[in-house]
Formats: sequence, C-alpha cells, structure tokens
Amino acid sequence: MLNTSLLGHRWTVALSCLLVSASVFAAEEKEPESASDAKPKVTKVAGVFEAVTASEIAVENEHLTALEIKRLLPHGTQVSKGQNVVWFDTEDIDKKIKQAEIELKLAELTLAEDEFKYEQFIKTQKLDKSAAERSRQQAQQKFDNYVEVDRDREVLSAKFSLKSSQSSLDNAKEELKQLEQMYKEDDLTEESEEIVLKRAKQTVEFAQFRFDGTKITSDRAIKQSIPRKEASEEAALERAQLAYEKTMKELANARVRQNIEMSKKRDKFKEEEEKVTEMRDERKQMVMKSPSDGIVFHGKLNRGKLSDKPSTLESGSKVAAKQVIATVVDSSKLRVRVDLDEKHLALVKQGAKCKIVPRAFADETFSGTVKSVSRVPYAGSKFDCVVSFRVDKDQPELLPAMGCDLEFAAAEKAKSKKK
Repeated sequence: MLNTSLLGHRWTVALSCLLVSASVFAAEEKEPESASDAKPKVTKVAGVFEAVTASEIAVENEHLTALEIKRLLPHGTQVSKGQNVVWFDTEDIDKKIKQAEIELKLAELTLAEDEFKYEQFIKTQKLDKSAAERSRQQAQQKFDNYVEVDRDREVLSAKFSLKSSQSSLDNAKEELKQLEQMYKEDDLTEESEEIVLKRAKQTVEFAQFRFDGTKITSDRAIKQSIPRKEASEEAALERAQLAYEKTMKELANARVRQNIEMSKKRDKFKEEEEKVTEMRDERKQMVMKSPSDGIVFHGKLNRGKLSDKPSTLESGSKVAAKQVIATVVDSSKLRVRVDLDEKHLALVKQGAKCKIVPRAFADETFSGTVKSVSRVPYAGSKFDCVVSFRVDKDQPELLPAMGCDLEFAAAEKAKSKKK
C-alpha cells in the first residue's frame, strides 16, 4: 500500500517536470532571442483566379437587335469549341427580314424609274444645248450680215434715195425751164399751155418737197438710224452670248445636281441592299456557338469576378444589342487578378514573389510572381495587378472566379551593429 502511493507520487512529479520543460521550450520558440531571429512581416492582399483566355458571347447585330432567348445552356456547363450555347426565337426576326425584302424590291423599282428619268434628262440636255448653240449662231450670223452687208446697203440706199430725189427734182426743174423758155418765145400763150406750165411748176414743187424730205431722211439714216441699229445688233449679239452662257451654266449645274441626286439614290439603294444581306447573315447567328473550349458563365466577368447578383438570363429573356450573354472561360490556364491598394505599391512590384492561398483549399499554397502592375489607377486608388503561377498535376483543380489571398513578405532592413 505504501509502495503504490510512493510510485504514484513519483509519476506525478515526473509529469510536472515534463510540463514545465515543454512550456519553457514553447516560450523559447515564441520569444526570439534576438532581432535577427524574428520572422519577416507578411502583407496579405485579396485576389481572384482569372482565366488567361476568356471569350464573351454577345449580340453584335446591327439590325436584328431585339432578340429573345429561346434556350440557354446552364451556368457552369463545360463546352467544347463550336458547341451551341444560346438559341434565339426567330419568328419576329423572320417577319422583319421579309418586310425588309419587300421594301428592297420597291426601292429597286423606284431606282429603275429614276434611272429612266435620268436618261431622259441627259437626252433633253443635249437638245437644249444644241438649241442654245443654234440661237447663238443665229445671233452671230445676223450681226455679221448687218456689219458686213446690210449696214452698207442701208447707207447706199439712203444715198440712192437722196440721189433719186435729186434727179427727180432736177428733171422737173429742167422740164419747167424748157417749158418756160418755149412759152416765152411765143407772143401769145394759149390757155392750155398755161395749164401745162402750171402743172410743171407744181411738179417741181413736189419734187423739191420730196427731195427735202429724202435728204432729211437719208441724213438721219446715215447719222442716227444706222449707228443705232448697229449698236442694237451688237447688243443683241451680246445678249445672245449671255443667254448662251447662262443656258450652258444652268445645264451644267442641272447635270451636276442630277448626278449627285442619282448618286445618292444609288447609294441609298445599295445601303438597303447591304442591309438585307446583313440581316440575312445575322439571321444565321440566331444560334450562337462557343468560340473555344471552356466553362460557360452567364453574364460578363468584371476583372475575373462574377457579379454579386446571379444572372437572370433564361428562356424568354430579352437581350439588347452589345449585351454579353455568357462568357466562356478556359480553366486550363489561370492567373491571379488583384485590385491593388495604393498603399501596397511599395511592396508589390513587378517580379515580386508571393504565396497564393486559395480560399477553397486553405491547406494548398502556390508560388506566384507579379507579372505586371499598372502605372496609373483604373478606379479611385485601385491599381491593376496580375500575378502568374503554376499548378502541379496532383494539386486540386482551381476554377476561374474563385477567390484567394496573396501573402507578400516585407524585405528585411539592414541594421548597423553596435561596437
């Protein structure tokens, strides 16, 4: 009985010594003997695993933009390149294309009518141009005829009229003189002779009057009428030339205007034709395929992250133009995307090493290298940072959009030794 108690006491003392030794050893590990034995300070930053290759599936249509999803592969589906991902309802689209084809046919008929009118316009212009040239030639010919022939003929005519009147007057005077001479020699003058003599005197008076009038007329014709007419003919020629130039200018302007109008109509028809062709091509895209192998994520990834709210895209959802419906990510090659705070720029630099700890697999770590850090912030005081790493085959599978923590060890500062 005594021996048993003594043995128990000895075991108790031995256990107490072991516990004291263990606590001392642990305290020695926790409290470094000197500053050189202290562990470096670790800075943690949050990151997200991002696929190096990611392809967005979006509606890039220009004309068929009001689309409704008929079917969509579930979020997280593994797909291969060329596999169907999104199907759209085509009933309203086919109606729209048919209406566009009808409008194109009507536009084609309208263009044919405009082309015929344009041909008629060109022919009419040729006739108008020929008529203008003839009018100018007639005015030029008329002016030339007057200057070269008619003017001299009018001068000669005025002079000839004056000469003719002068001759008539001279003849009448000569006849009167002869009668007076003859009657003077006779002592007795019969009554009939008096009558003849009287008529002769009247003839002279009439001839004198006509001569005076012809002289005035001829003088005015030579000094006034003919110069005025010459000036009038010259002005008529100038007017004809101006009219010709105006007509030519108007015809040229009308030709240019019609050419522009026809060019616009042809271009517009070509646009309508191209629109229908593009709509037919867009119709072929009503089933959108995966551009690469990978995993289908609904919606758009923002810097490798999924939206905080789940996507609401499903059968019957409306899709707008340029909207990203899904993103196909390749999980075979990943990197880490970091929204780096400005305060960490001094530590996190290109080429810096770090330890990557996936949040889904806290017991696994990867060695990372900072590949790039942006020189300017992309938003607020956030800088873009990309970290590359490598995964061994026996390590757990990581997926894009998973979170992780990156640990950067602060560089040790050299301390001067005290003498």
